[in-house]
Amino acid sequence: MKKVILLSLLFIGLSQVSFSQQKRVLTLEEVIQLAKENSRSAKRAETQRTLGYWSYNVYKSQLKPQLRLQGTLPNYTNRSIPVTQNDGSVVFRKVNQNNSDLSLGLEQVLPWTNTTVSFETNLARFDDFDGDNKYYQGDPVGISITQPLFNVNPFKWDSKIQPLEYEQSKRSYVQSMEQASQTAANLFFRLLVEQKNLQIALQNAQANDTVFKVEQGRYNIGTSTEDQLLQTELDLLNSESDAQQAQLEVQSLSLELRNFIGLTENVDLELIAPMEVPVFDIDYETALQYAKDNRAEYLDFQLDRLQAERNVASARATRFNVSISASYGYNSAQRDELNEVYQSSNVAAGSQFRLSFNLPILDGGRNKARMNQAYEQQKLTEFTIDQNMITFDQEIANAVRNFQQIIEQIELAKKSEEIALKRFEITNGRYLAGKVDILTLTNARTSKDSAIRNYVAALQQYWDAYYELRTLTLYDFKDDVLLYNELLEYDPKTDSVIERAKK
Repeated sequence: MKKVILLSLLFIGLSQVSFSQQKRVLTLEEVIQLAKENSRSAKRAETQRTLGYWSYNVYKSQLKPQLRLQGTLPNYTNRSIPVTQNDGSVVFRKVNQNNSDLSLGLEQVLPWTNTTVSFETNLARFDDFDGDNKYYQGDPVGISITQPLFNVNPFKWDSKIQPLEYEQSKRSYVQSMEQASQTAANLFFRLLVEQKNLQIALQNAQANDTVFKVEQGRYNIGTSTEDQLLQTELDLLNSESDAQQAQLEVQSLSLELRNFIGLTENVDLELIAPMEVPVFDIDYETALQYAKDNRAEYLDFQLDRLQAERNVASARATRFNVSISASYGYNSAQRDELNEVYQSSNVAAGSQFRLSFNLPILDGGRNKARMNQAYEQQKLTEFTIDQNMITFDQEIANAVRNFQQIIEQIELAKKSEEIALKRFEITNGRYLAGKVDILTLTNARTSKDSAIRNYVAALQQYWDAYYELRTLTLYDFKDDVLLYNELLEYDPKTDSVIERAKK
């Protein structure tokens, strides 16, 4: 009996720890909302979404005109430098000079041809400090065109790839938020299961204490045996031990859930299980179509194909490297004063044309090997995509089938719980009336506890499967709502979501 009293006091002390703290009552919807607002998973998803936004804006900025100011101010030299003479000899002369130049240009890329067109004006000044001389020279206006030939046009491929990558980043954000919801729901029900275990253990401890006292009374009047009394005492000890272990599990899972949803205060969480379990039909073909239309992974297949095609085109173009550049404009002769540079009498038209090429005559089979490598990599990519598409379809099929089976299991688990509870009430009353033995009561209690746990576990499976379907399809079949809207875009400059016009 001393052991019983000692363990009872320890159990009571451990149980009262939670009562000294403030309680926070949370529903499943509230936990999920907190996870979306505060969890590290949500913050990481928001950062990745912003990164995708700026990456796409970097691409778009490359297609716009660029106004550039560049130059060297100053380029001063005060030392002896080698000067080559007419006869080829070298004489070192002391110079004290400064060369400065400044250029202002407007540059525009024509993405459909990979042509670079630029307009610019240049000005240069030379100072000879030893001779006290200075000169100016400038190109008031000029136009330049650069055109690579046979090379891969990066803008052509970027126009296909960059919008897909941006779209992928937006879909990934929604998927990540749904994954955070799924994780929050999983943690919610794990804690709920342990809270239910703790509740069952406390009830069993109280019930076993009552049974132990009843058996003591019966033993004292000779209507019960010593082994039955010892069994009830052992049941009491075990139930108290179970309650202590359940309390520790509740504390551990409460901390894990609080950390995930961003609750910094040290409070006891009291979870309220969803009262209703929505029942709705899901068609596999419909779910698969939503997944194809909304999932970021489905864009991976398109991006992998485009990247493989780009690698083949790049391997084909690497053999030849030819570029044409031409310029035309007005330039001035050397003048002593700055304003003379831009006088009409001092400027004349000038032009330049250049054809640069690098054509391998004998490459040891390098180009052929490079092309074959790109073709085989493309074939491997196609095989991988085909296999991933099969896995993609199977994942949706398994999720739909699993959800439908869970709905049936929930109905059975709920009915089993009701029957087990009613049976235990009847058996408990008959035991107190002395009509059944302790083993029959223990069996009824075990069945009752198992049925309660099975129903809570079925709830956990249902909501986990529900949020898995939302993550896989980005569609809420319960409320018939599309979770992803391609027209919605996040604007980090205003920290808001805006809806762009549909093209």
